[in-house]
Amino acid sequence: MVPESLRYPDPPLCDGRIGLRKWDEGDLDCVRLAGTDPAIPAGTTVPATYTAAEGLAFIQRQWSRADRGEGLSLAIVDVSDDRAIGLVSIAMRPQQHVAGLGYWVVPSERGKGVATAAVRLVSPWALNALGLQRLEAWTEPENLRSQAVLRSAGFEHEGRLRNFLRVDEHPVDAMVFAVLGSGV
Repeated sequence: MVPESLRYPDPPLCDGRIGLRKWDEGDLDCVRLAGTDPAIPAGTTVPATYTAAEGLAFIQRQWSRADRGEGLSLAIVDVSDDRAIGLVSIAMRPQQHVAGLGYWVVPSERGKGVATAAVRLVSPWALNALGLQRLEAWTEPENLRSQAVLRSAGFEHEGRLRNFLRVDEHPVDAMVFAVLGSGV
């Protein structure tokens, strides 16, 4: 049972170009394409070596996050054909009313404003619908494109956490960005 505060957006979020909805089994190609960028599997649970079984297991993990009250994972879709082209996720943090934001876009859809549109869509919804006071995102210092996405969506850079993240089993710094409940 999904806790009341972690229900999927109903209706799904949409800006006329992209939508954010619950993952479904028809989204396997998105998972396959995501695995072609080594950076996505390195920092996520996307399988680096794709099989249909691994792709389905990935989608089932996205569903289970909500079931366990850990957060929500939404497929970013092109509304013209409902094709999944990325992911945006809200992960509840141990601190009350705080969540983390994560996202990725398949390589063929990058540079089109998809990530920025998804972050702009999900952020105000998450702050309001989930009763958050703070939504934060962490990026690697060299991921300037992701930092630009966050700034474009109203997030402020708050600092650097040294050796905070693990990517490919190695410690890396994290640049911290956040938006507060009144900031979107």
